[in-house]
Amino acid sequence: MGKQPVVLIKGRTDAFNNMPLEETLKWIEKISFHMAREIDLLKRYEPEHTEVIGELLNEETIKRFKGLVLSLKFPYLNYKSYSDSSTQEMVEQGLLVQSWSSLGSLLESTLQMFLAFYYRFYIKSEWYKWEEEAVNQIREVLTGSFKESLEDIVKQNETNDKKGLTNAVKKSFIDKAKEILRQKSSLPKIERITLSDLIDFYFSENVLESNDYGKEDLQKIRDYRNAIHAFQKRIIGSWDEYNNYLKAVIMLTIDILYRLPDIPDEESIPSWYYAGKTEIIMQEKEWFDYRLGIDLG
Repeated sequence: MGKQPVVLIKGRTDAFNNMPLEETLKWIEKISFHMAREIDLLKRYEPEHTEVIGELLNEETIKRFKGLVLSLKFPYLNYKSYSDSSTQEMVEQGLLVQSWSSLGSLLESTLQMFLAFYYRFYIKSEWYKWEEEAVNQIREVLTGSFKESLEDIVKQNETNDKKGLTNAVKKSFIDKAKEILRQKSSLPKIERITLSDLIDFYFSENVLESNDYGKEDLQKIRDYRNAIHAFQKRIIGSWDEYNNYLKAVIMLTIDILYRLPDIPDEESIPSWYYAGKTEIIMQEKEWFDYRLGIDLG
């Protein structure tokens, strides 16, 4: 039996685990805002696909992201200041829906922003796409024998004056199937990827390999975000859960910051960049303990 590899294990400290929601909101604002500024700065040094990256990470996109970051705290602050006990429970539910919706949007935008920055790697991925031969085989059957079988059923229904498959339904089905094949023939545009697919991409392509949060954590944010559909039966996460999943996004955002390149040596470093990065690194030392351990996986 060979030696098992020694790895660096990161553990959460009590300071991080016990951090109250107000403090968590303060730090996710600082870290996410800094990430947006850093990506906005570094995008000019990307050597490839500059036009596409500039389009995805344009001034309006960055500004909107920053606005989302800065407004994340308001539903909880409004809940804390609300004093009408007769409607407090109803208001709390509404503000929780707003909070989860905003957190889901923040997570989605964070994942899209990092993907846009490293666009040159994204376009090399075969994620989401079906093999060309598979698409061609399905298309051949869809527009050939399968379509003919559907047309036969339609004719039989019309001849016998029966209910069932009509020409309109057949055409609608074929068109939707063709659209699925079209989508599966190429990578989707980054700005059109759903949060669910973004999460799938990051984990299936091993972009995120952290032991600090998992795919199920990000999916839970997506699930609670869907509580915005108020007339569907949904479970809305509590403030404690919200605090916990905010921390997962904090860890993810810190991971993203570490994966961004340095400013080229010949360029001057803005004061905000150095100050913000230093503050985040110092805070991370309070939040996490690092130790060497054996990888049992």
